[in-house]
Amino acid sequence: MSNGFSLIVLCYFGLFLAKSNGQAFNDYDNFPHDYSKAKLKDPMSLLLDKVSEGKVDLVESNDYKLLENLLDELDIDNESQVLVFSKTSLQKAAVSLKNPRAIYFNDEVYLGWMPGGRIEIASADPERGFIFYFQRPIKDKKSQLFVRDKVCLECHAGSATNFLPGPLGRSVFPSHSGRSLKSVDTYELIGHHVPLSERWGGWYVTGDDESINHMGNSIAFRPENTSELKLKKITDDFDLPKILKASHYPHAGSDIRALLIFDHQVGVHYELVEAAYKARQALFDSTKSGAKGEEGLQKSINEIVNSLVPILLMKDEIQLGEKITRPNANSDFTKAFSSRSIKDSKGRSLRDLKFNKTIFKHSCSYMIYSKSFVSLPEVLKNAVFKRIKDILNIKNKDEEYDYITPVKKMELLEILTETVPGFVKFS
Repeated sequence: MSNGFSLIVLCYFGLFLAKSNGQAFNDYDNFPHDYSKAKLKDPMSLLLDKVSEGKVDLVESNDYKLLENLLDELDIDNESQVLVFSKTSLQKAAVSLKNPRAIYFNDEVYLGWMPGGRIEIASADPERGFIFYFQRPIKDKKSQLFVRDKVCLECHAGSATNFLPGPLGRSVFPSHSGRSLKSVDTYELIGHHVPLSERWGGWYVTGDDESINHMGNSIAFRPENTSELKLKKITDDFDLPKILKASHYPHAGSDIRALLIFDHQVGVHYELVEAAYKARQALFDSTKSGAKGEEGLQKSINEIVNSLVPILLMKDEIQLGEKITRPNANSDFTKAFSSRSIKDSKGRSLRDLKFNKTIFKHSCSYMIYSKSFVSLPEVLKNAVFKRIKDILNIKNKDEEYDYITPVKKMELLEILTETVPGFVKFS
C-alpha cells in the first residue's frame, strides 16, 4: 500500500469516526487512551520493571541464551514456534529460507527471534493494546537490553489494525530470497475466517496433509511472458529439520495446529483491542455529555457487542475440511496448548481441540479468559455476557447461530458458567 493511499484511508477513517468533539476512538495517543503515557500492565513491561528493581535478572547477551531466558520469564512454550521466511519484519536482511524468523506466543505475548537477529516482542496491555519492544543492536553491549519501539507502529498501528496498536500477520507471494513480490488480497486480515488457500504465504507449515490447499512452503514465480504470480513448493532437497537443528532453534517445526491457533488468536486480539478503545471513548464522550450521553453510550456498546460476539463465538470460522482429522496427541504444540486449559467439573474446556471441520470442540474462543477481555469496561463485558447467554438459550431461535446445536449450546453454557468469572449472574 502506498503512503499516499494510506494517508487517504487515514483521513477517511478520521472523518468517518470523529465525534462531535473532533476525536475518534483510534486517536490512541490522546486522552482518555494515552497510549504513550499510561502506566503499562503488559507482561513485557512488567518484566522489565522487575529487572530494573533487581527482582529478575535477564541474560545480558545477544544469543540463544537470552531467548531461552525470555521464554521462561514470559511463560511462553517453545512448542508454539511458527516460522516465517518472508522479509516482512524490521530485520529483512537477517531473514531467509535457511534462517527463518521464529515466532513464539502465549495468550498475551508474541516474541520473534532468529539466529543472528534481534528479538522483537509484541506484548498485550489489557487496556492500551500492544506495546512493542526491540532488542538493542547485536554489537551493542552497553545500551539498555530492550527499548519500547515506535517504528513498529508504522505497520502495527496502520490501516491493517484500523490505526490502533494491534497485532498483525501477513500472507505474501515470496521470492526465493524471501522478498515479497505481492501481498494476497486479504493480507491485512488475519483470523479464523480467512480461507486456508490465502494463508501462510512466506511461512513454513509442518505436520499437515499434503492435500490441504494453502500457500505455505512455497516460493512465487512468474511464468514466462506473463505477469501472473504462481507458487511452487520449495524443492525436496531443502531439509527444514536439518536447518532448524543446525541453527539451534528451540523446536523442530512450524506446526499447522500452532498456525491455526495463532491466526485465530491474533484475529481475536485485534477485535479486543478495538473494542476496548471504542468502549473507553464512548464512556468518555458520555461523561462529557452528561444525561444526554446515556443513549449514545448504549448505542455504542450495542454496536461493539454486535461486532465482538460473533468473533468470540466463531461465527465466520472457515471449514477446515476433514484432512486435519484430530488434535494429534503426538503434537508437541497440542500438548502444550491443552496443558493451559481451564476445565469445568466435567473436564471440558474451551481449549478442547477438534481440527476436523472446526478448530475447537466448543464454539467460543478461549480468549474470553485473556486479560484483554477481562479488562474490558464492565458495562461492555456485561453486555457481551448477556448477549452470549441469550444466544445459547435453546428457547431462542436465532438462525444466525444455528451452527451451534442445542446440545452444544447447553454444554457451552455450562462451561462458561463454571469457568468465566462474572458470567454466572447471566445464567
